[in-house]
Amino acid sequence: MRKWIAVMVSLCVLLCAASAAQATGVTLRTFTPFADVDFAAQGYMDMITSWEQETGNVVEDYSGAMDEMWMDNLRSMLADGAVDVVVLPVGSGLSVQELVTVGELASSSDCGAKKFSSMKEADGSLLLSPVRLYWEALYVNTDVLSRYGLGVPATFEDLLAACAVLAQSGVQPIANALCEWNEIVLDCAALAGASAEQYGEQASLDGAKDVLETLVRVGAFGSDPWNMTDADAESKFLSGEAAMRFDADGLAQLVDETRWDNVVVIRMPAKDGQSRTEVVGTPAFGVAITRACWQDSARSEAAVSFIIRLLNEQSVVTPVGGALGSSIAALTANASDMTGVLYDHNPDGFDSWAEGLIAQLMGL
Repeated sequence: MRKWIAVMVSLCVLLCAASAAQATGVTLRTFTPFADVDFAAQGYMDMITSWEQETGNVVEDYSGAMDEMWMDNLRSMLADGAVDVVVLPVGSGLSVQELVTVGELASSSDCGAKKFSSMKEADGSLLLSPVRLYWEALYVNTDVLSRYGLGVPATFEDLLAACAVLAQSGVQPIANALCEWNEIVLDCAALAGASAEQYGEQASLDGAKDVLETLVRVGAFGSDPWNMTDADAESKFLSGEAAMRFDADGLAQLVDETRWDNVVVIRMPAKDGQSRTEVVGTPAFGVAITRACWQDSARSEAAVSFIIRLLNEQSVVTPVGGALGSSIAALTANASDMTGVLYDHNPDGFDSWAEGLIAQLMGL
């Protein structure tokens, strides 16, 4: 009987403590796209629950598909000062009158907010710190490499040496169909062949040509990358027949869970041996604190705490786990900016340049 009474008293104390914590906490209202079919939906909800329990604060979340109704609700609540944290793409139409700039946020708190010049709004303002990126990179089947005594290439010379060993062993080093679907290969080669500041300029186009010529000469793309379909190339990589593949973030979701610890993504090693901190691609979403929240010390403190958790939440960044998920999180967390893609830099001239380059490579 005494034991039962002690348990009841303990429960009452815990409940009272929880109620007191909630009473002293604040309520944050958040708008994000992490709902419905978004892969981060459940992880984001779990993050909210954990953060609430740790801080005593409460989140009123308005996550949903970013359609016109969702945006109308956001604008209405912004007008009333009833929104605290938003996650949006660049070009949402909001302004510095409604959102705190990344510069203000970064200078006032150590929350990990980053300034990406690629996330400038039409008026030049930086309102969003990146949360999720659309990236392009080199996927690596680490078990295929280790089978031949090779590690993940850290330099361009490492990559060439690995490709040569694999090609001589009858293994396809890099599984991409150059003639059918080569945009991502060209994008990654352009960053590897010239500095990030020159990306999309003639220097990076010439650099891409040099990089790919060198790779083709050592058999990096197999004996006949000109007559294979990219579906076949993708299948070879996913099944573990090929060692590497240039692809975008979406490929990660096709990697079987049983192979998550055997696959990583890396930046394409640069030909000049210099590190590249930029990642090929474009931002997806960024986070900001609203002006109304910023002017309320209690709400702004809670919002900064929430953003710290959000920016470190791997489930928002990647839909996969294991070594693959960790490498994706590292790739994006260590990025200093996004380069965009070659087509966006020169939509009128990209196709003719790409076709000319592939024709040259076919002649090697």
